[in-house]
Amino acid sequence: MKKGLIIGKGWLGSRLEKYLEKQFLIETTKRISNAENCFSIDFDNYKSEKISTDYDFVIVTIPFGRRNNLDDLHSRFNHLMKFLGDYNNQLILLSSTAIYPENNEIISEKTIKTIHLNNHYYSIENQLKEKYNQLVVLRLGGLMGDDRFLSKYLTLEHPNLSQIVNHIHYKDVCQVIEKMINTNKNSSTYNIVAPEYPTKEEVLEYQLNNKIISSINREGKIISSQKIQDEFNYEFIYRNPVYFKEN
Repeated sequence: MKKGLIIGKGWLGSRLEKYLEKQFLIETTKRISNAENCFSIDFDNYKSEKISTDYDFVIVTIPFGRRNNLDDLHSRFNHLMKFLGDYNNQLILLSSTAIYPENNEIISEKTIKTIHLNNHYYSIENQLKEKYNQLVVLRLGGLMGDDRFLSKYLTLEHPNLSQIVNHIHYKDVCQVIEKMINTNKNSSTYNIVAPEYPTKEEVLEYQLNNKIISSINREGKIISSQKIQDEFNYEFIYRNPVYFKEN
């Protein structure tokens, strides 16, 4: 049985642990924890912890969004690399489709030139890629499912309701990662986004009023997940974000 480490037992990490432990031996890390099989490691105040040598895969779920100072992020991930040392088994980084600029294009993993990618996300991805050439980067759309759904955060009075959503249900993230582990995939980048792209208005009308509508105006980027579908013959569990609240 494979053994894995999830670095960052947050909202997604805890759900990922529950999903993967049905098939693998899973341990986790968190800033402060007394939970079983979860180690307390704070990569912003790193001591000298080192990874065990017996992990078959490591999944990094530490957030590195635009709200963080870039210097602090590089320090955090430098500490992570000190922790990982010369680890050379499967390494999966959970990144974000926020790496892509706002435009009205269909965007694949190769559409946007490096110079136009969001620097916070790209610099961290690249920092890890330079040391770990086996790195798999999963660029996730907006995470939804369970207690996360759009109408929890927005109402129909919110501006920009014609904006297209690029969301992903966390159960699809879990299933994609399971496939990565079972195929021992290395050295690739994938967009992980539900393959249907409603507007915010369409999602909110259904979630709030149980109405199916078709927005007159549609704007914003569409993040293509065609690569993961083609390479793995992957079929999404939840294809349409309109219905994520029901699942």
